[in-house]
Amino acid sequence: MAGHRILAHAPGEGLLALATIDEARAALARQDWTLWADFDGRSPESDALLEQVFGFHPLAIEDVYKDGHRPKLEEYERYAYVIVQALARDAGWDLADIELSELDLFLGANFVVTQHDRPLAALDQTFEALRTGRSRALERGPAFVLHAVLDGVIDRYRPLAHAYEVEIDQLEARVLRGDDGASLARILDLIRGLNHLRRVAIPQRELLGKLARAELPTIPADAKPFFRDVHEHFVQFTDNLEIEREDLGSVFSAFYSLAAHRMNEVMKLLTLISTIMLPLTFIAGVYGMNFDHMPELRWRWGYALVLALMGAVAAGMVWAFRRRRWL
Repeated sequence: MAGHRILAHAPGEGLLALATIDEARAALARQDWTLWADFDGRSPESDALLEQVFGFHPLAIEDVYKDGHRPKLEEYERYAYVIVQALARDAGWDLADIELSELDLFLGANFVVTQHDRPLAALDQTFEALRTGRSRALERGPAFVLHAVLDGVIDRYRPLAHAYEVEIDQLEARVLRGDDGASLARILDLIRGLNHLRRVAIPQRELLGKLARAELPTIPADAKPFFRDVHEHFVQFTDNLEIEREDLGSVFSAFYSLAAHRMNEVMKLLTLISTIMLPLTFIAGVYGMNFDHMPELRWRWGYALVLALMGAVAAGMVWAFRRRRWL
């Protein structure tokens, strides 16, 4: 259900929870106040706050209510507009199909605005920490609120890399044991999932790098180390992601190498059997022509002799193959 929540820090008054549009407008006009407005979904109140109170550009508001954007950073005259992709859940992922949720953020001189279409635990925990006084980010300024939000979002990516590592190790063990009934399908699913995640992670890493370098005038110098820490954490995640992609590629190659090896062993055995049968077929073919004047046809021990000859030829070939280690 759509809704909004607004916290403000007023010097001398502490934290205030604002409920109405008029309260938000009055607080925003106080340059020494800091606001964080969070919108979960779209509502008439959120439209009014974004358009009338904060006065965001119509194109930015249009992007807020559209999904499918890549992580990006846009600068306007009074604020910066940031889009990041957050994990839609904290656990229970399907690693082949990671669900992401777009998070839109506006950073101004005395405000931070966040908008998302589904509940995000990272924002809930950050908001609760501010409301209860466990975090002083709102008191320190909007850049520190932005850092607190991004820090919570990025920290939830880190267990994901470990989950990929565990499953890839399990897949590798199954492939090496020869238990590959469903391994190929799962390997391909994970490759697809990792590629999808990588397409989001690369631009998001670049975006966090810009924030870490404090390229925005709304990010003070003393906030730079905090954004650098968030960027470093995400770089570690993307590096682990690349390692997992390479490991998964190695498992994929091992799967096909083992399959080719097993096929070669089968073909080798069939070839040896065919080679052994070839002279036996020739002997049987000669004695199956039934000419009247073949001397062995009327001989009492001819049949036994031919069988013995065929057995000797087969045994001799097996002995020769073993001597050359072909068998």
